[in-house]
Amino acid sequence: MNVQLRKPARTASQLAVGIAILVAVAVAVAVATVGLSLAIFTAQQDGESVIGTKALFPGERVTPAFAVGDASSGTEVDRSNSFAFSGDSLTATTSAWSTAFDSDRYLEFDLNDSLASGVAVTASTFDLSLGSSGAGEACYYFEVRRISTGAVLGTHGSPASPVGCVTGTTPAAFSTAIPSLATTSIANDLRIRLYGRESGNAPMVIDLATVGGATSHQAFTLYPLMFRDAADSTIESIPWGLDLP
Repeated sequence: MNVQLRKPARTASQLAVGIAILVAVAVAVAVATVGLSLAIFTAQQDGESVIGTKALFPGERVTPAFAVGDASSGTEVDRSNSFAFSGDSLTATTSAWSTAFDSDRYLEFDLNDSLASGVAVTASTFDLSLGSSGAGEACYYFEVRRISTGAVLGTHGSPASPVGCVTGTTPAAFSTAIPSLATTSIANDLRIRLYGRESGNAPMVIDLATVGGATSHQAFTLYPLMFRDAADSTIESIPWGLDLP
């Protein structure tokens, strides 16, 4: 008689236990071999990145500083250009004016040439803040000119209709659109000639004299490199000190 003995079939629970033991052994071997490393991966969405570009214009453009702090004494002193910023207690006092406008009595501001040439300009303005040095009334009008040729590009106001008048010593601010400043090539060759009068034959006090504008690439401000005072009909040229060689 032949008798065959069969191993009893494993149950599902036995199979599960066996697999668990094999996995535990494999993990133990891996840890013992390479050490324990844990990592948690989560889904994360980065914020949107916005990258802007500007046009690059080849060429060399040099301009001095106009905002200057001098701490050589151990205490910082504002040595900025007198015409560059309003309300900073840095002003320029002109020579004495007559009581009537005169073509021989004026101020001139030659602006710095820091822009790439050949670019269209919009929203250009001449920004001025001034007052009288006394109790009288100070009035002005002005011309936009080219430095290189002296050509008049635009006239704003007149002796009969000044751009603005100020009575007393408290400065008043004026901003006048100058559409004749149409390109950066003009801006780099720009002169403002201001004609004035003062009812008491007194000097004016200038707190700000700049030109602002914008291109499709940037907004800009131009500052005086040269100031000419002919308010008393005798020309005195006063360059910005940091522009000297």
